This record gives sequence, structure tokens and C-alpha cells, in this order.
Amino acid sequence: MKHLLVLALLIRCAGSLVAAEEAQIKVRPGEDVEITQDGKILARFMTAHDVSTAEKRLETYKPYLHVYDADGELRLTKGPGFQYTHHRGIMVGFMKITLDGKSYDRWHMKGGDQVVTDITPTAGGFTAHIDWQGDTAKPILTEERAFVFSHPAGPFYFAIDMTSALRPDHGEAKIDGDPEHAGAQFRPSEKIDGKTTTYVYPGKDEAIHKVKDLPWVAEIFTIEGKTFTALLLNHPTNPTGTAFSAYRDYGRFGAFPKGTATAAAPFKLHYKWLVAAGDIRDGAVFQHAYNAFAGTNEPTPPVTVILAEQTKPKTPAKK
Repeated sequence: MKHLLVLALLIRCAGSLVAAEEAQIKVRPGEDVEITQDGKILARFMTAHDVSTAEKRLETYKPYLHVYDADGELRLTKGPGFQYTHHRGIMVGFMKITLDGKSYDRWHMKGGDQVVTDITPTAGGFTAHIDWQGDTAKPILTEERAFVFSHPAGPFYFAIDMTSALRPDHGEAKIDGDPEHAGAQFRPSEKIDGKTTTYVYPGKDEAIHKVKDLPWVAEIFTIEGKTFTALLLNHPTNPTGTAFSAYRDYGRFGAFPKGTATAAAPFKLHYKWLVAAGDIRDGAVFQHAYNAFAGTNEPTPPVTVILAEQTKPKTPAKK
């Protein structure tokens, strides 16, 4: 496998352009980290945090990763605004975090933000240091969210490996929520064609609302007439009992684990997203990618392919 990206700057450094093996990294302090290859953007990690106005805070209260097509022209993920403004790119959040008898919503970002404080370079990627604020600027949790980017085997053109470690500075934090409002999630662009959104997951005629601990889930989605496939791989070290949201027509899908965290034993997650152009619904391709990620040798399972649940039109109010 040929590494695509090497990120070698701190976010606090000057926003200069640095050449990697085949990639270029442009750091814009207080704004984002942009990853390009041959002049084409591959991803952009959004790091801005501006609380000067309510509107600015709404736009910048959480970091997330934008993903682009192989030509670097089409943004595949959603930012602020539109349907569910808190849904943004590849994101991590939990609706119910309990510490010291208080509950915090760091999914909708009610009463506190996720603030990037630093970026540490690593081989092939970077680690974002993030404060999860309580009801004051003091964090209830600190997170190390690490990314490694690579060029995977076909049919995929881009791979994003992400780990996360959440820890409180004291006590025990309960990390919770539900499959719709917590976990590690991928939100496609606001321009998605919801009528064609399709999901693929292992198992014959599985009920996605009930099944847990799936090794992988894939989504096929169309933006501005172009179709893509995103595959989420769930590492076997992740918490057991993980549920999945993979049924919405607007495309937000991902894994919902829950558990506890202490300073000595952080809440750890490990996921990988693979992105391909076109409609890929081959269980053998998905299982092969998972085996390589997890170090397993499991056979190709039967799969369930299902159209997303369609949003029901609102019933007009009776006069």
C-alpha cells in the first residue's frame, strides 16, 4: 500500500505549504488543515473556533473532516447549516456524557464546544488534541483524535483511519447517547439525492435497527448526479454492543458505541472509512477490506442491500 499523505506540521505553525512524497499540506492556523495531491484536494480538517457571535459559534463549535472526490472538485461531506446543522463530515460526538452527576450534550453542542487546541504530526497523518467543554470553558473531557490517510487497493481511492481516546481529568465519565445522536459518523453533502441512498451490511435480511457489532457497513449515495460508496470498518477492539445507524435517506451513518472513561482508562475507538467512485455493493470487496484492517481471515458473508428509509412528508395541519 502506497501512503498518500504525510502531515508534518503543527496547526499552530505558520500556514505554509509543505511537500510530502506526493501530497501537499497547507495549514491555515485557526481555520483548517488542507490535504492535496497533484493540486487536487483530498480532505480538509476543519479546526476553526470562533465565539465572537452566536452565528460564528454555530458554524465552528466542533471539528470535523471534509472528504472530496478523486478529482478534488466535489465536496462529498456536509458542513454547517442545511438539514441538521450539527451533522458535519466525519465527526465524533455523544449526546449524553455524565460526569460528577451532570449530563452534557456534545452531539448537538448544547452549552459547550469541542475545541482543537493543537495538532501533532505523525507518520502519514496527525493527531488532533481536542477539549470537550463542560458548561464553562474548562473541559469535561480531552480527546486525542488521530488520522492516518492512505491510498487503498481498488476500487477505493481514499482511506481514512481514525482512532479516538476520550478521558476526563478526574472521576469516571459515562459516554452514552443513541444510534442517531452519538458515535463516529459520516454525513454526506447537503446535495445528496435521498431517494437513491442505499445501505449494504453483512448478514441476510438483517434488521439494522437491532443488530450489533457489525464488522462493516457501506453506503451508496449520489451527489450532483455522481455516485459514491463509503465503507465504514469497525475494529474488533471497539466496545462490544455497538449499534449502527445506517438507514437515513440524507445519508448520515455510523457506529454508536458506549462505555465509561477515566484518566487511566480512556474510552477508545478505532474506525476506518474507504471511499470509492461508483456503486460498489460487493460483499467480497468489503469483507476483504475488513480482514486487512482487523487482521482476520473471515469468509465473505451474505449481505443485505436495502434502500434508505424515506422521509415521510409532513401532514398538513388541520384548519
